[in-house]
Amino acid sequence: MVEITHAPPDNREEIAQFMAQVFPRAKWSLDGWRRILDGRWGRSDDSYAITVRDDGQLVGVLGLITAHRPTENGPKVTANMTSWYLLKPYRGTGIGRRMIELAIADPEITVTDFTSSPGAVHAVKSAGLIELDTQRLIWHPRSITQTHLPVHADPWAMPQSLSVKDIQVLRDHAGLDLKPLLIETPDGPCLVILAIKQKHDDYVTYEVMYLGSRVIFARHVRAIADTILPADRAILSVDRRMLPGDVEHDAVEDFTVPRFYTPGRMPAEDIDHLYTEVVLLGLKLY
Repeated sequence: MVEITHAPPDNREEIAQFMAQVFPRAKWSLDGWRRILDGRWGRSDDSYAITVRDDGQLVGVLGLITAHRPTENGPKVTANMTSWYLLKPYRGTGIGRRMIELAIADPEITVTDFTSSPGAVHAVKSAGLIELDTQRLIWHPRSITQTHLPVHADPWAMPQSLSVKDIQVLRDHAGLDLKPLLIETPDGPCLVILAIKQKHDDYVTYEVMYLGSRVIFARHVRAIADTILPADRAILSVDRRMLPGDVEHDAVEDFTVPRFYTPGRMPAEDIDHLYTEVVLLGLKLY
């Protein structure tokens, strides 16, 4: 008998071992799977995985990173869908879609998916998730020397310039492969958290993962790009939803696969890239 359920707390190690076995080419170790499942940002009773068992045997897993996080519109609960696997005999039976349907069933939790393969898109959409974003905005370095904005590589050195939201976000992501910068602008300070990755041979991407103030960042993004980017072979990248629609930019790039989310539970612009497997594992965001 096939049973699809939220995994109980004591199944974490079994699930980590299962995922390490079925994804032998993953770019992270068994410890990476454990990090995904350990509930770093959740509570003891939060879901961390949907499991499928056939007469007790584990045959499928959908990982979930549940987080209680601050946003500009108050505290929210999100669940980032991570690696998803179902043994071959169970594929094409509707079980995969039922796994996602269970994952998104709680109307108080916004479920996101930033890393699906193209082959999984149909199942994700048919289960009820919709496109969150399809494009990123890009800024290139400028050859003209501009007056640079003051930048503090250690935001904790100026705690008075951090909001309550900023402080929680920084604490929640301590020790991860991220670059927080506190940038002083004519309209006040703005915390920007970056993931700096060599995703292409020709340039390094400064990917914006979090903005303390979308309004301030959008108003001064050109100066911010001029300040933080090296002279060449680099770009500043921000998902389109994170900024107002009229912000000036240098280029637009389509995602290989759209970002997805459950609509109507929190504003799309409040959904950034923190509290996800992307930052837990230091993944490159395409």
